[in-house]
Amino acid sequence: MDLYRARALQVSERLNDTLKKLDDIKEDAKVRSGSKKNVNEVDLLNRLLKIIDEVDDEGKRLEKLIEPVNIEIEKLSKEEMELYRLIVDNHPSLSEDQIVQIVQDRLIKEGLS
Repeated sequence: MDLYRARALQVSERLNDTLKKLDDIKEDAKVRSGSKKNVNEVDLLNRLLKIIDEVDDEGKRLEKLIEPVNIEIEKLSKEEMELYRLIVDNHPSLSEDQIVQIVQDRLIKEGLS
């Protein structure tokens, strides 16, 4: 989890950097349009395209980071459903609330919660 927290902080920093770059472009466009100089629209467009590419690359990095987590969550979900089914089959007299309470107590007892 610490790895994912660190990565989330990195993403946040990159997004802040991206916002700063966009603000810089916006400010340059204002300054250039306010002066008698020609606004180099091609330069501004190229800078915007570079930022879009950087955001796209960051999105791909995030997908690669999140994909294994999603796979593990799906796997755990299937295991949870199977475990629940086994408990219900072996203890048909227990209500759902009782099953949940017993599992919670067991997790606490084993230091897993």
